[in-house]
Amino acid sequence: MAQQYKRQGKYSLILVIQEENGMIRRRTISSAIVEIAAAVFFVLTVAVTCKIVYDEITIRNTRKELVEQIVTINNLTDENEALAMENSTLTSKVTVLSGTVSQKAEIEDAITQETIENALPKGFPISGSSTMKEAEEGDPMLIFTASVGTNVLTSGTGTVVTVDSDEIYGTKIVIDHGNGYRSVYRNNGKALVKNGEELGKGYILFTVGEDNRELGYQILKDEQYIDPMVIIDING
Repeated sequence: MAQQYKRQGKYSLILVIQEENGMIRRRTISSAIVEIAAAVFFVLTVAVTCKIVYDEITIRNTRKELVEQIVTINNLTDENEALAMENSTLTSKVTVLSGTVSQKAEIEDAITQETIENALPKGFPISGSSTMKEAEEGDPMLIFTASVGTNVLTSGTGTVVTVDSDEIYGTKIVIDHGNGYRSVYRNNGKALVKNGEELGKGYILFTVGEDNRELGYQILKDEQYIDPMVIIDING
């Protein structure tokens, strides 16, 4: 039986070195060292290639993230500018609205003050010429003697709370002006108003004739009679 031999090829690397003096030296590098060197070179090549590929992928991802961040920053910048513009618009509207509200409040305050002022029983209760004196006895009261044809008037805006008979003057009308003020009109004439009626300032309560020229006028503050001269406007 014939035996077959597998012949393994061997190789070696010969380095030829020429020195300065002209001599030539030869160095032989075995195949094992060459193979090791080749393997090392291959591994290094693969490692370097992998590193290059990895760095390329990393750079590409980083670049992509950077682009996305730039886009996000731009979008946020646009949104911030839009919000700033909207905020400026809202601020302007608020300023205008505040001014309007303030102006409205001032008008309402002025109206309220005017309403309170008109309600105070400061007006003169006779429409024409008359004489006036203070009552000598009893609660504070002004006594007017009016000319025929003149009228007894409300001294401020208010609501009629009573229209009753009066022992001395015949008829008594009481008007509530709010804020604790009430005015009382005592006269022998026919009352031209009724209970619950809301009256403006200067409204006619009685018409003065020959039989009812005298008017007893009083003011109450918080259910207490006060001197009408303290509040009445003689020139009114």
